[in-house]
Amino acid sequence: MNTIINGIKGLSGVVAGFFVGMLLAILVSPAAANIPAVYTNDNIWTSTHDTPVTINLDAEGNFYGETETGKVYRQTNIENSLGIRLHKFSIDEAFWYVSDRGIIEAPSNVVALSIYLTLG
Repeated sequence: MNTIINGIKGLSGVVAGFFVGMLLAILVSPAAANIPAVYTNDNIWTSTHDTPVTINLDAEGNFYGETETGKVYRQTNIENSLGIRLHKFSIDEAFWYVSDRGIIEAPSNVVALSIYLTLG
């Protein structure tokens, strides 16, 4: 990197500007620039989604991992006495539920289960 920067210092202003611009374009991808600092329930569906780079499975069957920009995400099983398979997906402050009946947006596990039952 120092070699590149030292090489740019010896170029004319326009040419140096071009090389600096190209270097920044390579280092900062447009997708990363559109990823919000914090995902929330207000911006999750309209924002660029970060790419997962790791995925792990814990002993209880929950998944978790990290994205390219270092965000931690989780998919947890929602335990219930009804035998309904419901998962809560969360990243930053955003969360929603995934089921065999589709995606459910709800403020809590109980409300998500209630919505699930009405979708029957």
